[in-house]
Amino acid sequence: MAARLRHALDSAGCRLLVDVLHPNVCWHPPYGTGTSCHSRSHVLSRCARLHALGLWVAVEETFAYPTAVVLGLRIHGTVSPADPARVQYHVFHVHEGLITRITGYADRAEALDAAFSATTAGSGPARP
Repeated sequence: MAARLRHALDSAGCRLLVDVLHPNVCWHPPYGTGTSCHSRSHVLSRCARLHALGLWVAVEETFAYPTAVVLGLRIHGTVSPADPARVQYHVFHVHEGLITRITGYADRAEALDAAFSATTAGSGPARP
């Protein structure tokens, strides 16, 4: 899963995520800095809109857990939320081979703790 995420984001191919996003996936940006997404089509639309604005990400770090992947992302571009001086962390919760929830964090330790906690909490799907 980590390799598929890196490939999709490095190639700016959010459409490459279609097969790994749960139909009811939820995406929550860091600290409420934007509107959450609550479906696969909403997540893909948001990605497409961000790419159309000229935003792109560089994957700086990858951490894989049994039920989660953490990516450290540096957002590049000329419009918000671009900030190439800062790394944002996104936790991708995985259940039965599909991403069920994506949560953004400004802090690396918080993201790693959330991923570890989800892994040790049980094998059920992540809850929004």
